[in-house]
Amino acid sequence: MSYTREQIEDFLYHEAALIDEWKTEDWANLFTEDAEYLIPPTENPDANKDTALFIINDDYHRLQQRAIRLGKRTAHAEFPHSIVRHMISNVRIISQSANDLVVNYNQVVYRSKRQITDTYICSATQHLVPDGDSFKIRSKRVILATDTLRPQGRVSIIL
Repeated sequence: MSYTREQIEDFLYHEAALIDEWKTEDWANLFTEDAEYLIPPTENPDANKDTALFIINDDYHRLQQRAIRLGKRTAHAEFPHSIVRHMISNVRIISQSANDLVVNYNQVVYRSKRQITDTYICSATQHLVPDGDSFKIRSKRVILATDTLRPQGRVSIIL
C-alpha cells in the first residue's frame, strides 16, 4: 500500500498533540517494542548511538519509563508541566515499502515555564510501520539545529 503525505502528517500531528497535552504514556504507546528514541549530540548529529554520548538514547523500555516519570510530581524539571507546542513542517516521505516508511520533517518546539520561553529548532526522521489505519514508530531521531543547548541548557521535554 502506498501512503500519502497527508496520512503521515495526520499521524505526526496526533503524536505532537499527545506530547503537547502531556499524554506521555499515550505517546510512548505509539512506539513498537523494538523502538528507539534518539537525540544525538549537537556537535555530531550523525553520531553512532553505540559509540557516542547522546542527549537521549532510549530503547522501548527507557522511553516507557521516561513517559511515566514525566507524569509524576517527582519529575522536578517538569512539575508543574511546561506549556509545550510542536510546530511541524516540510514533511517528506523519504522511502516506503509495504512494511516500512521513512519520513523526515522539520519542527520548532516552544517550551514556556516560569515566564521564560525556550525554542528548540529541530529536524526529525522517523521510521514508521503500518498499524491498522495508522502507524507505529520504530525509530525517532531528532536533530537539534543548534550548536549548543544554551540558553535552554537541557532537554526536559519530549521533542
